[in-house]
Amino acid sequence: MNQSTGYPLSPTIVHLKRKKQIDSLRVFIKDVREIHAGEYHVFFCSGNRELTLKIQLPSDFPTQKPLIWINPVIQHNWVTDNGRIMSPGLVNYSEHSDLGQIVHSIVREMKKLPEIKSYPNGERSGSETFPSASQQLSQQQYVPIPPFIPELESLSKNQIKNLSEHEDILHQFVDELPQAEAVATDVKNHLDNVEKIARNIGDLKKTLTNKRQLILQHYEKLNELKLEWDSSSTQHHNLSQCYLPNNIEESLRQAATLADEKSEEMAEVFLSGQMDVDTFLSSYTASRTESHIRKTKEEILHKQLQELQRLGY
Repeated sequence: MNQSTGYPLSPTIVHLKRKKQIDSLRVFIKDVREIHAGEYHVFFCSGNRELTLKIQLPSDFPTQKPLIWINPVIQHNWVTDNGRIMSPGLVNYSEHSDLGQIVHSIVREMKKLPEIKSYPNGERSGSETFPSASQQLSQQQYVPIPPFIPELESLSKNQIKNLSEHEDILHQFVDELPQAEAVATDVKNHLDNVEKIARNIGDLKKTLTNKRQLILQHYEKLNELKLEWDSSSTQHHNLSQCYLPNNIEESLRQAATLADEKSEEMAEVFLSGQMDVDTFLSSYTASRTESHIRKTKEEILHKQLQELQRLGY
């Protein structure tokens, strides 16, 4: 079904449009390989990466949008978790989009990715990783536990025995240790960090909600504009058909026939005595003149069209 006119496209038109899109892909992209009917692979390098775009064309392409994946899967706001590409050109796809330009913009965007740097022991620099909030917490440095406690080493056997026998004294001793104070401070810092992350998440949720609402509004506006465009396109198509030279010739022929019929009806009315002479002569003459003018225009246009056809236009 043609989205712009509402009428089904013939197989020939669909095939021509599909071939035109594939030809456009080969024009914009040099290294395109056809794996089998409806599937194409594009190979390119981004920094020190070797990437492949897998392009699948549905049976009703270009009416239906193409499906594009990237391998290996990379981190990019156009790439989903399973490697599917959701570029602006694909999101806003219509049957009038150009496949070659869409794929070219994807390749150009992917080539902007930074190179993957290698480090000893497989370590990565902090600027190239994007840890989640839980990873950030798990990577925090905790206060190390020393192999011995100096304050405990300085106690006598009786004092140690006293600590073991009295839990309240033991708790007080532990709370006064510098290590315990450092752990308490460390725990407080972590709690503050968690609260800060929670507040940031709340703010991001509000931002996400607002942006989602804005996207929905834009999507509704896009649908309205698309309907207006489809209506205007259909109206333009109908008007262009009306003003084709062959259609104008046919309209003149029909108009001349109508004028002849009108003059014959006037003659019948006059002969039946229902119309006076002056009225008959005025109306009949005007109708015949109108018919003659239309026939003359139709004949002139017909000769012009024949001459153009003879010249190969």
